[in-house]
Amino acid sequence: MRILPLRESQNLRKLTKSERRLSLILGLSVFVMLNFYGISYLLDEHASLAQKISELQGQQRSNELWLRERGLWLARKQWLDAKQPHVPTGAAAQSELLESLTKAAKDHALTIEEQSFGETKNTADYRSVAVKLKLSGKLEDVVKWLVAVQQPEQFQAVTNFALKSTDAPPNVNLELEVARWYAPNV
Repeated sequence: MRILPLRESQNLRKLTKSERRLSLILGLSVFVMLNFYGISYLLDEHASLAQKISELQGQQRSNELWLRERGLWLARKQWLDAKQPHVPTGAAAQSELLESLTKAAKDHALTIEEQSFGETKNTADYRSVAVKLKLSGKLEDVVKWLVAVQQPEQFQAVTNFALKSTDAPPNVNLELEVARWYAPNV
C-alpha cells in the first residue's frame, strides 16, 4: 500500500540555498539568545545563593562566638538578676534618682542650676527613668561627681552630656541626663 503525500506538502517547494542559510542563522540566533538569557538567569541565581551562603557563614561565626562566651553572659545575667534594683511599690523612681543625684552634687560642691525629669521607658527587659540637670562647679569636682554617679552597682549612667568652660578656667557648666535602669516589672 502506497501512501500518497498530502496535497499541501505537494504544493511546497524545496528551500533554496540562501533560504536554508537564513533559516539556519535564524535558528542559531534564537538558540544563542535563549542560552544568553538562561545563563544570565543562572548566574543571578548563583550570585544570590553565594550571598545567602556568605550571610549564613557570618551568622554561624557569630553564633559560635556567643556559644564560646556563654559562661560569661550567664554569669552576667545572674549578677543582673541578683543586683539590679526593683522599683519599690508606691515609690517615685524619678524623684528618688533626682534626690540621690542632687545630694551627691552638693556633696561634691557643685551648684545645681536647673533640674527636670527625663523620659521614662518600659520594656520587657528593663525599666528606665531619667533626670536632666544643669550644674556648675570646678572641673575636678565635676569629674569626681561623674565617677561617683556612674558606678555599675547603681545601675545608672550619663546618657547625654555637654560640658562648657566658663570665664574662670577651672570652672565649668555641665548639662547632662542621667538614667537609672530597674528590673522589669514582673
